[in-house]
Amino acid sequence: MKDSLEATRWNSLGNFRLLIRRALQSTVARNALSLYSFRFSNYLLQLITIPYLVRMLGAESFGILGFAQGLVNSFAVVVDYGFDWSATREISTRRENIASASRVAMSIWGAKLCLCLLCLIALLPVTFLVAKVRMAALLVWALTGIMFGRVLFPTWLFQGLERMGAIAIINVSIRAIGLLALIVLVRGPKDLLVCVIILSGQSFLTGVCGAIYAFSKFEIRLVTPSWRDIVKSLKDGWALFLSSGASILYLSGNAFILGMLVPDISLVGYYDAAERLVRVAMDPLGPIYQAFFPRINKLAHVSKELTLREGRRVLALLVPLGIAIFAVMMVGSPIIVRVVFGAKFMASAGILRILSFNVLNLALAAVWSTLMMMSFKRDYAVVKILLGAGLVNVGLAFLLVPAYGAKGMAACVVAAETFVNVSSFLYTLKHGLNPLRL
Repeated sequence: MKDSLEATRWNSLGNFRLLIRRALQSTVARNALSLYSFRFSNYLLQLITIPYLVRMLGAESFGILGFAQGLVNSFAVVVDYGFDWSATREISTRRENIASASRVAMSIWGAKLCLCLLCLIALLPVTFLVAKVRMAALLVWALTGIMFGRVLFPTWLFQGLERMGAIAIINVSIRAIGLLALIVLVRGPKDLLVCVIILSGQSFLTGVCGAIYAFSKFEIRLVTPSWRDIVKSLKDGWALFLSSGASILYLSGNAFILGMLVPDISLVGYYDAAERLVRVAMDPLGPIYQAFFPRINKLAHVSKELTLREGRRVLALLVPLGIAIFAVMMVGSPIIVRVVFGAKFMASAGILRILSFNVLNLALAAVWSTLMMMSFKRDYAVVKILLGAGLVNVGLAFLLVPAYGAKGMAACVVAAETFVNVSSFLYTLKHGLNPLRL
């Protein structure tokens, strides 16, 4: 009897080890672990970089930095054009054919370069004609290296080929070098331009290294893309571009919107510090749905039931993690701000507490919108939802920001994200695409 129990115990242990080994050997698990290694390293780097810049630059200079970055990041969204999702879908279905994948890749790079040049042309009148932007024009143009970095770095290629480990290595290495440069060269508000050049330069260098790696390791062939292929890639990503463009109205440009509506640029500094901290707190959520996206996208072409089952797996991972992060930020925001930014930035604590609700929104909307709706190619529905969220954000900003300042801006952003979450949930439920449907 004892020997039988011992044998059963060893069999159970062996089965458990086999289950763990199989899970770790799966592509999704490897991609998630690769992304988590990057996110964790990036998390540590951000926890050093953001507090350092906040303390060295002060609220006013940090606010100017956030204002300029908000404008440039809005144009960078146009350069991205939603290719991180549309091109990922295309590459994931062609990765067995190097010639076909190369043709798609070169057309994407060509399209992004054209978009970048158009954005630079559009940026000229903005920096010369808008008074507040004109005061930060030098910083804005110094930050355009971010746009060229977005042109070059093929996130969509790494995701489509499910080789996310390269993203981690390249990003973390260059960010670490950039952090060292910031610590050595940025010692006060007078070094704001130096800070901007370093941040812009590290983004551009990341793009260069990512492109070189793609050509050397993925055997991508250097061919001149035809205008037909470029136009096709733009058409394929049009709906997702519209959704990305709509996201400018409530994601990328909030520091810029706030800076245009308040007389005190220091308020932008307090807001931007809190928003960056929330983004860092959201980092643990990203690798989960990013790693699952290629798999769910392929399953959507095979079986709706299998796709919904996979969506439930993602929810089971995202929701508990999102709740835990939200609870920590909601309860501990004053302590977090004091430790990370210092006593001079305690005005960011209330903003951080409001923005923490978006952790919950992301944990849910990432499944409804990003995974389900995009995998089933409901792109135009996503556009309508995000455009609605953008209008909610900007409309409320004109009402709340003059009265409540940075906290009003935070409330606008949470309202917009909640709109995305609820609308996406209702849409997927109505059309039978919701993992929670009975």
